[in-house]
Amino acid sequence: MCGSRSGICGFSLSSFWAVVAFIGLAMVFDGCASTAKQSPEEASNQEFLRQHKPQAGLPSSVRQIKRLKVHANEKQTETGVQLYNGEFVTIMLTGQINRFLTGSTSPPETPAERPLAWWINGKNFGTTFNNAYGRTLLSPASGNLQLGIVDEYHKDNKGFYDVIIVTWATTNFTLIADFLENLKQEIFGHPGVADAFQQASLYRGMELSRNQTSMEIENTKAQMGTLLKEISPQSDQPPADLQQREEELESRLVELTGKLQQIDEMNRELLQEKEKAAQLSQELEDRERRERELMSRISAGAKVPPLLLITSPEDGRRIETDSVRLTGAVEDDQGLMRFDVLVNGRPVETGDARGIRPVEGAAPKRLSFERRIPLVQGSNRIQVKATDTDGLTSERVLTIHFSPSRRNFWAVVVGINDYPQLPKLKYAVNDAKEFHRLLVEKNQVPPENITLLLNDQASLKNLRSTLGTKLKNAAGLDDMVIIFFAGHGATERDAMSADGDGLEKYLLPWETDPADLYSTAMPMREIAYIFDRIRSDRLIFISDSCYSGASGGRTISVTGTRANITDGFLERISSGRGKVIITASAANEVSVEKDDLQHGVFTYYLLEGLRGAADTDRDGTITVDEAYRYVSEKVPRATGQEQHPVKKGTVEGSLVLSILR
Repeated sequence: MCGSRSGICGFSLSSFWAVVAFIGLAMVFDGCASTAKQSPEEASNQEFLRQHKPQAGLPSSVRQIKRLKVHANEKQTETGVQLYNGEFVTIMLTGQINRFLTGSTSPPETPAERPLAWWINGKNFGTTFNNAYGRTLLSPASGNLQLGIVDEYHKDNKGFYDVIIVTWATTNFTLIADFLENLKQEIFGHPGVADAFQQASLYRGMELSRNQTSMEIENTKAQMGTLLKEISPQSDQPPADLQQREEELESRLVELTGKLQQIDEMNRELLQEKEKAAQLSQELEDRERRERELMSRISAGAKVPPLLLITSPEDGRRIETDSVRLTGAVEDDQGLMRFDVLVNGRPVETGDARGIRPVEGAAPKRLSFERRIPLVQGSNRIQVKATDTDGLTSERVLTIHFSPSRRNFWAVVVGINDYPQLPKLKYAVNDAKEFHRLLVEKNQVPPENITLLLNDQASLKNLRSTLGTKLKNAAGLDDMVIIFFAGHGATERDAMSADGDGLEKYLLPWETDPADLYSTAMPMREIAYIFDRIRSDRLIFISDSCYSGASGGRTISVTGTRANITDGFLERISSGRGKVIITASAANEVSVEKDDLQHGVFTYYLLEGLRGAADTDRDGTITVDEAYRYVSEKVPRATGQEQHPVKKGTVEGSLVLSILR
């Protein structure tokens, strides 16, 4: 920033337009940019700057700026802008394209209705906008930039877009946003500049926030180091004030670390744009080639290519296993001559795959296929090609993202056997230990991301602190959270209950006093509040306890509480976005343990399913729905139809609960 809010680095509004009028399409910005101090990120771009020097008079962050009109009746307009592969380019437009149908002229609401497309050296790279007038993009190739209106249905469009193009000699969005902010003030009311600035300011804020968060983390660590020195090594118990300060600093560190992970994830998404652009280039090239071949074949004899259907996986899916199950079928009236599967351009061996094989001998008219496709970390481009005896080819392209790390996975696992004032349980601790083992060994969740609370560790204070503070601060919006509880549940009369049955339901911590549930247990209304505090859009609560008040099982009887219990409390907990609740039994049933299983019945079959038995589609992952279907079948059968698991809540897409290694 140059310190001047009245012009771009010293230019007034009138001088700005005078330069535009003088040099035609090019716009020159000069002033104090040459004296601006470079950030560390900008200094790292020196090699790029040496290769692509900025236009004379421009700030070091701007390589070139152009302005031109793109008319509706001209398919490709030469911009005079040279792009380089991997550099940022900002395209901003205003104006309107009118369509003329039956005498009506109606301007579009957004550029999405009359898309502005871009070409580099004549190769089309799709449309540049999605309900916006300005965006900063990564150039997928090097060459001359052309722009044009894409609207095959209304070729009689009239009008033009007034377009400003800026190519950048930096990847630092702080510098990009600063320049666009000045430009926005000079060209007031320009929708393209406003939209581009809004996008850039978002990333600028992300960069500044990351730097500030990293600094706060270092300061917090330094404070913790100083605090540890103050605590006497000879003292078994540090002073209460020092212990409180230590807990506050630990909580702050967890919060900052979670925030930094969120910012880094946004950074990774930004960097993936370059990879997506490269994939788009390849896909467009392949599509154009296929269309040319198809049109040639059809014009020669009106022949059609094979019918190719992919049933799984879903395009764009993100998974955490190193392979994915590919299934589908292909058929052709004339017969199939060749079938190929490629991952990232390399053929996949098909000799050992059930249903996938080279087409040999008499040409079959139908071929079903099923096999596991190996993946590499990151994005994987899977191409499935089928060619018939006429030489016509059908192709389907899928992109699957493989991320092996589960560091965005947080869990709290609780198991209580030895209640001092309640009937003891036998296998709740074993349930919790085995569930913890499955997360660490089977799912490779970092142990530091899991809190295991057993017996007296699962006090009311620890549960509130772990769920309501530590987990809240650690889990980000896109993270996954699992809370597993094995222990007693109970109900108590409460006329204020929102469930319509006059009862409040409780999870019972280790020190619960059955005569004073209100102050020693955790009510479900508090569980609902805690869950609302956690930001994650993927939260799973699994409870192997019950609330019926019947004798035996994982519930306690409180005098006068036997009634017809509704499951409204489950609806209450799972309300809102991205929460799933699975309980071991229905509201009026008992959750039982069995000596021959050494577990609660529900947890035994849940673990069995998560270790692989529930993988009905054999894709190497167990989703929440698959796990629930499995326990819903096994648990009633094992308990003589006296215990039926219940699931409430939904999330968007598949929610993976376990990974098979």
